[in-house]
Amino acid sequence: MADEPQQRYSELASFGEELRREREIRGISLKEISDATKISKRFLEAIEKNDHRTLPAPVFTRGFVREYARYLGLNAEEIVNRYNFAAAGDDRIEKSTHLDRLVQPQTPPLPKERERERKSIPAPYARIDRNVYILVVIVAALIAASYWALKHKREARGEEARVDSTTAATIAPKPAPAPVPVPEPPPVEDTLKLAIDVTRDTWVTLEADGKTVIDERLHAGDHRNFDAKESFRFVAVGNGGALRLKLNDLDLPPLGRARQQIKDRVVDRGTLQELQSEKHNRT
Repeated sequence: MADEPQQRYSELASFGEELRREREIRGISLKEISDATKISKRFLEAIEKNDHRTLPAPVFTRGFVREYARYLGLNAEEIVNRYNFAAAGDDRIEKSTHLDRLVQPQTPPLPKERERERKSIPAPYARIDRNVYILVVIVAALIAASYWALKHKREARGEEARVDSTTAATIAPKPAPAPVPVPEPPPVEDTLKLAIDVTRDTWVTLEADGKTVIDERLHAGDHRNFDAKESFRFVAVGNGGALRLKLNDLDLPPLGRARQQIKDRVVDRGTLQELQSEKHNRT
């Protein structure tokens, strides 16, 4: 008998520890439970630590335990029963048992007339069956109306198609328009020929088909000619307005303004085609 209080204390401690473990498994904090249930966080901590000095009377503590269990998704009544069993040795619980019975409302027995009225109420499934029948009738009516509307729409479309075909047959076909002559593309030349006339001193670095052909300072009055199969690339020009360029005897626009530095400017077959097209359009 001397060990019985110690055993009750151990059961209470394990009860609070188990609640704490269930809470931590779900990743829920005491503050979250306190905010949702309006129970003081101090009382929740006391339940987990079996701190009876902090907890109020057991009649209130059982309510705290019930709300705590509900928030965690546990069986609230089972948890409260386990608390009652674990805390059976607490004098406050024994004193509050009578208070619980006074607080808990008693349900008066129903009169015989009320009992007969309860028996006459149809079972829930009977009301559900009637609702199902009504729903089936409504769905059937909607299906019939949809079918009639679709059929009417198809008939109207068929009538319109017949009228359109009759009208089209009575209209004489229009003569096809005369074909528009397509201008012939300019001939493709095998070699790109670049002519450079220098009007002012400038540094020029030029590549033809990827190979460097100029990398020096040119002077006013210099004239240079270069050939390429695919493209020229002005890697760097110190003065974009100091060069007059011709590609296959067609004038190229200036690379830039006076004293403007030019980098990575490409002249290729696409450039030649644009020049030829412009010349063809002018003529």
